[in-house]
Amino acid sequence: MRISGSCLRHIFAHAVEAYPYECFGFLVGMEHAGGVVHRVERGNNVLHGHPARFEMDAVDFVRTVEAAEHWGMAVIGFYHSHPDWPAIPSQEDLKRAWSGHYYLIVSVVERHPATVTAWRLADDAPRRFLEVPLEVTDAP
Repeated sequence: MRISGSCLRHIFAHAVEAYPYECFGFLVGMEHAGGVVHRVERGNNVLHGHPARFEMDAVDFVRTVEAAEHWGMAVIGFYHSHPDWPAIPSQEDLKRAWSGHYYLIVSVVERHPATVTAWRLADDAPRRFLEVPLEVTDAP
């Protein structure tokens, strides 16, 4: 998956702002060439105030899908933060994941972004995540 440094900085800012709670947002772009993120859109974590979980707001999802289509793109994945926890998917992340989407996780330690990783669900059984390479470009 490719993402610009600018988009990644927006995600980091969102994660730090939400700390010590999880932030959540959308990865908007094109699926071609292993997934290219062109925009990130903040989502509303309807579980704000719960330190180790997030839940997508359905209204945000519909709004973002419609906007992405207007821009000639699609929602290709989601991002969220793990406050004071590694940037690896949790069992809760696995239960809620959708096939065919990318999942970017940023670990935030004491209000500082620490690690960022990208994941997709494996096509085979058992249900599990596979880490995918994350390329950060210098494009704005």
